[in-house]
Amino acid sequence: MENQQITNPFKVIKMDNGENVICKIITEYKDAFIVERPMSITENQQYHEELGEVVSQTGLARWMNFTNDIHFMISKRKILTMANLAPEVSFYYKNICEKLTVVEKTQLKTEDEVKNKKQQLKGNSKDLISELGDDSNVLPFSPPDKSKLH
Repeated sequence: MENQQITNPFKVIKMDNGENVICKIITEYKDAFIVERPMSITENQQYHEELGEVVSQTGLARWMNFTNDIHFMISKRKILTMANLAPEVSFYYKNICEKLTVVEKTQLKTEDEVKNKKQQLKGNSKDLISELGDDSNVLPFSPPDKSKLH
């Protein structure tokens, strides 16, 4: 993998733990890659009543949870192989990344922003806050409008 020129930055990477990761490669170093928005490929099996059989569904999930970071370093020692994404998967991945970019603009960036948001919500939902107590780490939310289908 060393010294190869990356012409198509959208890759699927087979990790040494068996994971398949889809990402955009930003930079290649001698011993690592910097990747953007890596997503792991997930496979779920569900029983489909109409067909009377188990159906396998493939999807994407965040590769690294509990962070708002979008760039990650992957050591080349942990990579078994990598390949270009198929065009239809690349199109799907780019579409998801565009939607994530829109969502990221409204994400809270600091603990102070989270604290301020909690204070704002306190004024809007006093009943729930009084149940939870002032020191609660739970942020209240407004229930969705059930008259609308999403």
